[in-house]
Amino acid sequence: MGYYKKISSLYSNEPCNVSRQPEIDMAKAVVACCLAAIHVFVECSTDEALDSYGVAYFFDSVLGGPMAAPMFMFSMGIGLAYSHDSSPHRVFRRGLQLLGLSYLLNFVRFFIPSILGYAITGDGAFYIEPLFFKMVGNDIWQFAGMAHLLMALLLYSGFSPLSTLNVGVILGAIAMYLGDINTGNDYLNAFLGYFIGIEDETTVISDFPLMTWFMIYTGGYVFGYYIMRLRDKDTFYKMVTLPYMGISITVMIIEAVRGTGMMGGSGVNVFYHMAIHEAFICMMFIIGLMGIYHFMLKKMSDKAKALMERISRSLMGVYFFQWTFCWWAVDFFIYIIRGDKYFDWPYGILLGAVLGFLSVLTGVWWTEKGKRLLFKK
Repeated sequence: MGYYKKISSLYSNEPCNVSRQPEIDMAKAVVACCLAAIHVFVECSTDEALDSYGVAYFFDSVLGGPMAAPMFMFSMGIGLAYSHDSSPHRVFRRGLQLLGLSYLLNFVRFFIPSILGYAITGDGAFYIEPLFFKMVGNDIWQFAGMAHLLMALLLYSGFSPLSTLNVGVILGAIAMYLGDINTGNDYLNAFLGYFIGIEDETTVISDFPLMTWFMIYTGGYVFGYYIMRLRDKDTFYKMVTLPYMGISITVMIIEAVRGTGMMGGSGVNVFYHMAIHEAFICMMFIIGLMGIYHFMLKKMSDKAKALMERISRSLMGVYFFQWTFCWWAVDFFIYIIRGDKYFDWPYGILLGAVLGFLSVLTGVWWTEKGKRLLFKK
C-alpha cells in the first residue's frame, strides 16, 4: 500500500475523534509560555542583533517564527473545525470581537504608556510620532479578526474546508506576485498593510497581512476537519512526524545559512511577508511538532496534561497580558530609566522569563475567574 493510500485508510467518513486534542493543547501552551520572552527580545534588541545569528535571532526568527505565530493561526483554524457553533453568523461575530480586542490591546500597550511616557520625558520622537501607526498597525489580532470575517463569508457561500484552503493559496499567490509594495503615502500604506505586505516598515506596521497568512488559518481548519475523522492518531503521527520535521527544518536551515526567505532575518519583514511554499513549510513543521507533542504526552502525568489544557484555554488572555507587560516594561520603564530600551541577551532572557510567568499566571486567572468577576451581573 502506498504512503498516501495508507494515510487515507486511517480516516473515517464521519467524525470519530471529537474530544479535545491534547497535542494541540500542548502546542498552544508552549506558545503561551514563550510569548513574553519572544516579544521582550523584539523590543529590547537592535535590528543588527535581530539580523545576526545569535540569541536575539533565535527568539525572534526561530522561536518567534515558525514555532509561534503560525502555530497560533493554525490552532485557530483547528479550533474553528472543532467549534460547536461554526455558523457563518458566529464566525463573523467572533471576527468583530477579535478586531475590537485588537484595538483595545493597542490602546493599553501603546496609547496609555506613550502618553504617560511623553508626559514624563517630553520625548515626542519616541512616544508620539509613531503612535498613530502603532495604534492602527496590522498585528496578529487584526489579522485574526479579518480572517474570521473572510471565513464567515466563505462558509456562508458554501465553501468546503479544502476550498477555503484553495482561496488562501490563491490570495497568497497574489500577495507573492505583487511583493512588498509602497504607495508613497503612509496612510494608504497603513490601510493596505492589512491585506498585503508593505515595504515601508519604518513607519507602517504590516506584520500579518491577510492575503499572505490566510492559508495558514485555513490550513489549520482543513487539518482540524480531517483530525476529527482520524481513527488512528498513533499511526498517522508515526507516518508524518519525521518526514515533515525533516523537510521543514532542512528548508529553514538552508534559508538561515543563505540569509534568504523567511529565515533571513527581521530587517525587511521577510517572515511576516513569506512566500507560499514557506507557509506550507511552516504548516509541515507545525504538524510534525504536534506529532512530537502527541508522543511526549504519553509519558506525562494527568496533572501536567491538565495544566497544559488550562494554559491552552487561556492563550488569548496570555497574549493580551504578555504584550502589555512587555511594552510597559521595556518601552516605558526601562526606556525612561536608561534613556534607551536596548540591553544584552542575558537580561532579555531573565526579563522574558519573569514576564512570561506573570503573563501566564494572569492570563489563566483572567480566563478562569477575572472575566466572571468583572462581567457578572
